[in-house]
Amino acid sequence: MAYVFELTFDPDTEASIRALWQRISDAGIPSSLNARGYRPHISLAVYDADSFAVEACIRRLRAYTRHVQRFSINFSHVGVFVSWGNVVFLGVAPTEALLSRHREVLNLCQEQRQYLRPYYAPDRWTPHVTLAFDRTQEQVLGVVRLAWELPLPVSGRVHAVHLVEVVPNDARDICTCEFGA
Repeated sequence: MAYVFELTFDPDTEASIRALWQRISDAGIPSSLNARGYRPHISLAVYDADSFAVEACIRRLRAYTRHVQRFSINFSHVGVFVSWGNVVFLGVAPTEALLSRHREVLNLCQEQRQYLRPYYAPDRWTPHVTLAFDRTQEQVLGVVRLAWELPLPVSGRVHAVHLVEVVPNDARDICTCEFGA
């Protein structure tokens, strides 16, 4: 079981990413993202733990997000994590606002840090939005070709943080906290 903190977007940004996911599906490349009901997001932290201090983290997350404003991001490039299951992604430019939100959310659940996946640590994190994962090399190249057509950079806005519980083949939204609400 995993617990994931995700940044999610304003409706226009989310719709743009969903449209790209749909283009990938329409091109005959199976979309795990659409099929499993994922929302477009940037994962801030993934904790692998059978037990997690959910209530304490939610309390801190709600208090934190009340005092943080929504912010802009730029999708600046297309990339591939070859060693992580052939993930094709939209890379997000690492602005100070984004890097600060990442560090601040990690600090909300410090007592859980032993469960944090190492590549979400501040010095190893690569902010991105997944376009496809667990695809063959040929499918990866097809997704890259489709994403290549995007007029990058593209701007968007981050509106909320979600805490999601992930179990095999399912994800459950635990809490949504909008910035500035």
